[in-house]
Amino acid sequence: MREVIWLAKALADKWELRGVLTDFDELQGKMLCDIPVIGKSSDWIKFPDAFFVVAIGSPRIRRSVVEQMEKIGKPSFATLIHPSVMYSEYVSVGEGCIITAGCILTTQIEIGEHTIIDRLSTIGHDTSIGSYCIISPLTAVSGNVTIHDGVEIGTNSALIPKAVIHRGSIIGAGSVVTKSISDNVVVVGSPAREIRQLEDKF
Repeated sequence: MREVIWLAKALADKWELRGVLTDFDELQGKMLCDIPVIGKSSDWIKFPDAFFVVAIGSPRIRRSVVEQMEKIGKPSFATLIHPSVMYSEYVSVGEGCIITAGCILTTQIEIGEHTIIDRLSTIGHDTSIGSYCIISPLTAVSGNVTIHDGVEIGTNSALIPKAVIHRGSIIGAGSVVTKSISDNVVVVGSPAREIRQLEDKF
């Protein structure tokens, strides 16, 4: 959350950062990086003219929060891309996405909604990334890769060309993905291997 505040401050020429919503009771009425906590996620309805980003790492929790917000209205979501990010005109980014400092996205790349691409990650050509994913720092995604909805990729991972990561799977930190990964599994290692199924299906 605090890193996204930093990102939003870097975009002060485009966005006015008015406050933070969080469901942690102990943070209500406090300040985070000089920005006031002004309520819980359900309080978004009090700010109908505002745009929101859901800065939660877990894809499953992030989707749940967005769905709860949409049950009580039609919130507008901002897309935050740090000024240092390098990307071509052939990159499509969905609403609610967060792309942080130092990332490089080349060409013919499609990204769904509410996906986070974290610091110093690189995304190669002809890659498709779904909604509610998180690409953790220092991840290298080669060309012609397909990442389905709700995928979580750990820090310093690498995906070889033409890899397909099916929905809801988790790639452990430092893994090297050399083949396609089925849905809702955890894989780790180099080369990455499946270690368990996830009961919480995405």
